[in-house]
Amino acid sequence: MVNAISGNIRPNSYGNILRAGNLPNGRVLYNVIDSEGNKAGKLSVPFEQVDTFEESYKQILDSAPKIQAFVKANSSEEAITKRRNLGRGIVATSGIAGAVLPIVLLRKSTSITKKILGVVAGIVAGLSAGFAASLGVTSPPGSIQFALASRNLSRLDIQPVLDKKA
Repeated sequence: MVNAISGNIRPNSYGNILRAGNLPNGRVLYNVIDSEGNKAGKLSVPFEQVDTFEESYKQILDSAPKIQAFVKANSSEEAITKRRNLGRGIVATSGIAGAVLPIVLLRKSTSITKKILGVVAGIVAGLSAGFAASLGVTSPPGSIQFALASRNLSRLDIQPVLDKKA
């Protein structure tokens, strides 16, 4: 659920979104609170999308501090270079393994075409697997969860609610 639906606000440096009620047009109204506790605006979400909105918002709140802590701990030039080299090493090792495996498996084959296609397919598969493994090893914890939640939010019909006083 959204942070602080029951009135208990978890203080954080990202602000909060609180459910404020329902609108006559079938949308749910939320108050946006900034990190200092001041009202920053309002937004609305269709009733059918409330669960997705609230779950995605909770996932972002849960993963953001992990990402922030990782960035603070690993933002030096030395740490960045180390992660970059680790990622390159993983991709290169996987690509080499992808090339060697078909060579070993197809060593008794008499078809040159089969060997060439096997090696090319092995290199592509190895590089792809290495890239995925590299992302998993060098990315901050919670970054996949954050990205998926952000993607879910971008698909929703979230609209700002403007005060009619202006």
